Amino acid sequence: MSLRAVLLITLQREPGTGYDVLQRFRTGLAHVWQASHQQIYRELDKMHREQLLSCQTVAQYDKPDRKVYHITSEGIAFLESWLASPLGPQPVRSPLFAKFFVWERWPADARHAELASLRNTLEERMDSYQAIESAWFSSPDSLHPHERAPWHTLRLGKRLTQTWLAWIDEVLEEDREAIS
Repeated sequence: MSLRAVLLITLQREPGTGYDVLQRFRTGLAHVWQASHQQIYRELDKMHREQLLSCQTVAQYDKPDRKVYHITSEGIAFLESWLASPLGPQPVRSPLFAKFFVWERWPADARHAELASLRNTLEERMDSYQAIESAWFSSPDSLHPHERAPWHTLRLGKRLTQTWLAWIDEVLEEDREAIS
């Protein structure tokens, strides 16, 4: 998925500044897409130059001017084209998996530390998912069908994260037994 498509998705419902988009990422799209504020601002600028977005400058007292981005008809056409095109298979790429192919050279302390660190990151992700679910999807039965779609992606993100956590526990347990 391209950052461009995600930005258009974010802005098609409501115009916003780069900061607004970043906040939407953190609160609503964290389980779907990650992007730094630098990536977001760079891509918004490119999209504005390519006329996928228009930009309204709003003067502020004692602060830099705000740039409020609006999706243009060209941006809507790009988004519709992207939505109509199949994505194809998504490769799973992880340097972690490469390390498993040289397990015998990977020092036990280093792999345990790396897997423990990954586990902590995944637990933080689960906390984030829980916060999103509480804030946005506290009553799934009352959601309209178009509101349920993001909820379904959140549920998948939670399940995948739970699977990763269980997998890490299995690998660590097996490794501890092998070392003993």
